[in-house]
Amino acid sequence: MMNIKRVPTRENTEAEQAASRYEKLGKFLVVVFCLLWLIVLFTTTEARAAELDCLVKPEMYVELSSPVESVIEEILVETGDVVTRGQPLARLESSVEEAKLKLARLNARSVSEIENRKEQLRYAKRYLKRMTDLLDKNSVSRYEKDKAATEVALAEIELRKANEKWKIAQLNLELAQTQLALKTINSPIDGIVVDRYAMVGESVSGRSIMKLAQVDPLKVELIAPTEYFGLIRKGMEVEIYPEQPANQVVTATVTVVDQLIDPASGSFTVRMLLPNPEDKLVGGVNCLASFGFEAPEPSDQDVFGSLTEPGFTE
Repeated sequence: MMNIKRVPTRENTEAEQAASRYEKLGKFLVVVFCLLWLIVLFTTTEARAAELDCLVKPEMYVELSSPVESVIEEILVETGDVVTRGQPLARLESSVEEAKLKLARLNARSVSEIENRKEQLRYAKRYLKRMTDLLDKNSVSRYEKDKAATEVALAEIELRKANEKWKIAQLNLELAQTQLALKTINSPIDGIVVDRYAMVGESVSGRSIMKLAQVDPLKVELIAPTEYFGLIRKGMEVEIYPEQPANQVVTATVTVVDQLIDPASGSFTVRMLLPNPEDKLVGGVNCLASFGFEAPEPSDQDVFGSLTEPGFTE
């Protein structure tokens, strides 16, 4: 029997080299895959800060109206103007109140009746003294002396009545000033004019004149999931990243943490106070609240709740 020795051909050599290259490439890809898996595992297990979406809002809105019926005579501000507490914003027609104030001021300044009653009282006292001296000398009857004493008593009563009238005049002056002041609408807060509802010449009866918003401080609100309950506490400082103005970080303080969790949504409300002394921040913008603790893991309630969402199939 003859032994046949197999001689490798050029084609077989190239095939073996190609197989070797593929084998090395496969090992390299396995190593790369393992490294990528380790990187993903490291990044997913790395602690991340707790961050929640929030909304920056004005501390309060105020819709101004008039306590008296009248028509608008002048509006002193425009939409978007910054106003301060006590600043006049609008004036109502007040010709009648101005006339009443002039009359009340004149009556309040008049002291002529008081001076007249004082002089009558001084005369009555001098007359009583003369009658008393004459009675001591038996020059007049006791009736004349009693009559003089009665004149003194009546003069004192008239003086008190004059003083009371003067005090009433002072109160009428204050009343007239208050009635006139009601015809000027002043700002009750420091803020901005959001909107105007009335124009010059229109009646203010039963309607709002304008709307104001207080922007210092601002209010930040957010809805937190159940797993954050107990981690967010009143008085905690939180970093706020507003959308506008961009690239700015401010600090708010937690003022209210709702103690009831909404079972339907599995969440609770958090409110914060955000100082805005220079009016750099604006209300009505979205923001991101970053807390000083690690983000908690979703609770079992959230996991099971996601299984019952519409569209889930086993």
